[in-house]
Amino acid sequence: MNIDNKIGAKEAILFILIVTINKIILNLPKSIIRSTSTGAIVNLILTGLIVIFFVLIVSCLFKNFQNDDIIDISEYVGGKFLKSIVGIIYIIFFSTIICTVILQFISLIKVVYFPKSPFVFVVLFFVAAMSTANYFGNKSIIKTNSLIVPVIMFSLIIMFFGITNQIDVNRLFPIFGKDYKSTFVYGLQNIYAFGGVGYVFFLMPFLKNKKDFKKVSVSAIVFSILFLIFITALLLLTFPFISYSEEMVSVYLLVRVLEFGEFLQRTDALFIFLWILSSFSYLSITLMFVLNTFKKVTNISDSRQMSFSFGCILFGVTLFLNNQYIIDLLEGPIYKYSILILIFFISFALLLIANIKKKLLTSNIFKKTKNTTIITNGIIRQK
Repeated sequence: MNIDNKIGAKEAILFILIVTINKIILNLPKSIIRSTSTGAIVNLILTGLIVIFFVLIVSCLFKNFQNDDIIDISEYVGGKFLKSIVGIIYIIFFSTIICTVILQFISLIKVVYFPKSPFVFVVLFFVAAMSTANYFGNKSIIKTNSLIVPVIMFSLIIMFFGITNQIDVNRLFPIFGKDYKSTFVYGLQNIYAFGGVGYVFFLMPFLKNKKDFKKVSVSAIVFSILFLIFITALLLLTFPFISYSEEMVSVYLLVRVLEFGEFLQRTDALFIFLWILSSFSYLSITLMFVLNTFKKVTNISDSRQMSFSFGCILFGVTLFLNNQYIIDLLEGPIYKYSILILIFFISFALLLIANIKKKLLTSNIFKKTKNTTIITNGIIRQK
């Protein structure tokens, strides 16, 4: 990768945060609350600590592969065949995320902005935006994301001040939820909420300073945990019925009840506009990983030329998936178990095996070097 396209520590943290922000907007807190009820905060603290520990281990394992991502590591472990398999799986995974995010955002914005607009044109709008961004290169995506993320985070924090009169602390009780098992046992599967960890496995080649990898990874996950807890708590504190409701985007409920005196009401349209910008950044970054993975699998020289080709494919797939049942399935159990299996099991296992293999090879080379016989001036010496 060109050095000009590499990113610093702050940009990298925002790189991963955009994933959590969009998942928060697209009903992630509601999914957590649905499974753990009022125990959601305790559950997120527990799963968050597990994810931090996981990221610390991943950071240590990546020390031996400071120029590689999970696709390169797959090749190191199992050659080109394994690299192709893992690469294709990740391309499908990221592509599915792109399609479901587009469909979810369209369901929201058509209610507020484009109720009569043809579905196909709104999809085309999203696809064209992310394809164009990738055509102009990674640098434009990285810089744009660095501007958008702070604004989106600030806007979501502003919600707290706009709904203070709606908050009731008693709604957080019972603090451990319905029962022990739902919060501390079954609720452990909620580590999928931190899907941004998946992007950590692709981050190393993008960093200017490889030594920042641990700091970036841990910082991004900590901020993600705190932000997710904050929004989840707001929903619990504001809406006593939130555990049983069926809203498509529960965070939208928060912006609907915002009031800043008599002079500023119905701010939901402004918030949704900011969320659309956030989705553009998220989609562009995810497509960037698709193109980068495709480049490594196929060994093409420049993946930017493929941005519009992939855009056309994703456009067709998105139109095909336009069914609420399919959307719920993709965003629900399929996404959840894909994260758990692909990120927390397969990718971690590949990274662990690569480290074991490297250690064994290094150990064997050391032994061979140590036992090499050297002849100098007719004298046999054992090195």
